[in-house]
Amino acid sequence: MKCPLLLMLLLCVSLSRIHAQEVATTDGQVFHSKGLRRVGSNIMVKVITPEGSTIEMGISPARITKVTFPEPPELAKALTAASSGNTTEVLALTGDYLSKESELKDLPGSWWPEMARLRLLSLAASGNDADASALAREIGSLKSPEADSLSRGGTLFASLPSGEKEAVIIGAGSLPKIGGGQGSALAQLALGRALLLKKDYPGALRSFLTIKVFYPSITLLQPSALLGAAHAYIGLKDERRAAESLNDLIESYPLSPLVPEAKKVAETISKS
Repeated sequence: MKCPLLLMLLLCVSLSRIHAQEVATTDGQVFHSKGLRRVGSNIMVKVITPEGSTIEMGISPARITKVTFPEPPELAKALTAASSGNTTEVLALTGDYLSKESELKDLPGSWWPEMARLRLLSLAASGNDADASALAREIGSLKSPEADSLSRGGTLFASLPSGEKEAVIIGAGSLPKIGGGQGSALAQLALGRALLLKKDYPGALRSFLTIKVFYPSITLLQPSALLGAAHAYIGLKDERRAAESLNDLIESYPLSPLVPEAKKVAETISKS
């Protein structure tokens, strides 16, 4: 009976270490924390003293160089869903985590920026323009080059519901069209939609194809880009290429929530 009990105790210790957070500071100290929370301008770190009691101490965020946050189990699933363009699944997996971890999002080692990136791409691709722009502004508060790119691209979607096409066109022009970050791909998606509203079908097509050709690894945006390209081809009276774009979406991203719409448009083309 002693061995199973010992193994259970060792397992409990092991699990507690896995979920514990190490907080490293600029002066070389490392605190093994059982929990973090933000109070005012300080991060409250809950640590166990050598005597076994628990105390909370405040540390300025400026002193923190790294926190070993446990990787959220939702992240791997969200990345898998993202690879197939399944924006619905990504949105379901990221919402709760971002809400719970928002107050610690700026700490080095936080998984919040990665989860927020996936959610932003999914919101934009799904046409949730207001939510996409709101999250983009929150991401921008992180003050990093990648966050700035995502924020600048994502906030462009705020102008689409009100039809402020020129604001999108000007904003997209401030980001590199080719060779930029994921914010550039977001900007091209917003630009393509704005140009579709202007019935500038050649310009819209160029924007959507820029995502397909130059940002192929951003799979969450590919179904939206392909559907947008199809609508641009239809505007140009090129139904053959429109059908090809729709078939590409349906066959390459069968789990995308845009598939039903793509099938409906393809059926309309086939009957015309």
